[in-house]
Amino acid sequence: MTPAALSLTSLAVEYCKAVAGAPTSEPRDFLRDMLRYLPRIYITVSDINPYGDGADNEPQETGAIYDTVTEEQYEAVRADMSTLLGPNDVYLDTPVEQMQFSDTPVAVSLAEQLADVYQAMADFAATMAQITDDMVPDTLSELRYRFASYLADTICRALKAANYVYYNADFEG
Repeated sequence: MTPAALSLTSLAVEYCKAVAGAPTSEPRDFLRDMLRYLPRIYITVSDINPYGDGADNEPQETGAIYDTVTEEQYEAVRADMSTLLGPNDVYLDTPVEQMQFSDTPVAVSLAEQLADVYQAMADFAATMAQITDDMVPDTLSELRYRFASYLADTICRALKAANYVYYNADFEG
């Protein structure tokens, strides 16, 4: 396994541990962690070259990442984060597709966005733990494909919302 793949796998595991720790975290500490992990995930995934330098590294859907996070696990981490964030979980977002057909902003859950990133990172890390070295490039390519398809946008929107809540919410009252 390449150092970049190993580093990304470790980062995915760290993020998943931080999300799993939400029930015992303080909101401000949890958000500070998210503000540290989300940009690192974004940069690391966007910089990955699945097939090496000079190769065609266009993201490809390879099906190489196993779906390991169950609906129940996803819902549990989403609910834990939603509880932790309380009234700061839901915010109004305008760049979502529904805005094309609406005059009003759409309510979005920060916990759901963080859970979406969790699912992608947990599935990736679990897959990396089960595969052989020759399967790593296809797995990285699949992650890049998912990143280009939805994960990059989800990370950016979650980062913006987490940043706003971290610096503007009153967690004391």
